[in-house]
Amino acid sequence: MQFAEEFLHRAGGFTHGRQGMPWGEKGITIDFLGGPYVFDGLNQAQVNVIKRRFSDLIYTAPNGESPVIHTHIYKLPETYFKIIDTRGWEYQLDFDYQQKYLRIAGLRFLAHIQLEPHIEAWMWTPDDNELVANSAFENIFRIIVAYRLLALGGMVLHSAGLAQNNMAWLFIGRSGAGKSTISKLGESADLTILSDDMNAIVLQDDHYLTEQLPFAGEHGQTALTKGKFSVQAVYYLQKSEQNRLRETPAAKRLAELMVCSPFVNSDPYRYAVLARNLAALRKKIGGGNLEFRLDGGFQKLLER
Repeated sequence: MQFAEEFLHRAGGFTHGRQGMPWGEKGITIDFLGGPYVFDGLNQAQVNVIKRRFSDLIYTAPNGESPVIHTHIYKLPETYFKIIDTRGWEYQLDFDYQQKYLRIAGLRFLAHIQLEPHIEAWMWTPDDNELVANSAFENIFRIIVAYRLLALGGMVLHSAGLAQNNMAWLFIGRSGAGKSTISKLGESADLTILSDDMNAIVLQDDHYLTEQLPFAGEHGQTALTKGKFSVQAVYYLQKSEQNRLRETPAAKRLAELMVCSPFVNSDPYRYAVLARNLAALRKKIGGGNLEFRLDGGFQKLLER
């Protein structure tokens, strides 16, 4: 299938390159790990919906500060996009991986992310004040963050994240492994939920740190907890009739981490970089298989 064929009427006819008509002259800056992330070409309606969604992370840059990651947002007419019946539809983005860039097509948006010599992104969408509601903005934002952290020696993991004081534990696993369940159990045990869907890790001064991302799953977005947390362990989840930690062979653990590293783990040009980042994490941070009961009590194992 040709790139973007599922989403566009004439997939081969999209030749905008990195050009387009901006929606307006507004811009907005969002700051967390790897940022700040600047989005421009917006109109006031788009700024308003982004502010409501990412209110705790909106950032006013000092005069003269240059953006770290810049994304330009352009209009693309409705007529370019197919109307998709989303009932029972399994939504998957379409990627075109290249050595120096990647292209992404999704529901009501197209994007081009330049990766070398630095990260910069361009996005085209027909959505005005529905930019956030239709997930176009968050989809491209997640991918940009994943590639930015990869360049910093870190990674984004499909995971649940729980924190206490300045410490954090991440729990990875395929869909249905129990990420949302363990998030709720952790909250009942007075742990702070960072996310039940996606967490970021970055290497700073030889320490692996995580910070709450504004991306949530079934549990929904919790109030953002400011600050960075020291990553204590990354566990692979398994529902069980007992709470138990089991060691995992190094190769298996690396494979589990790789499977749970979205977007980048399918990029043939950056797979080796991701593998190096994950191998370094595996050597420095504890982990293994966490079997957990559905009635709680697993948190006592974390205290070890």
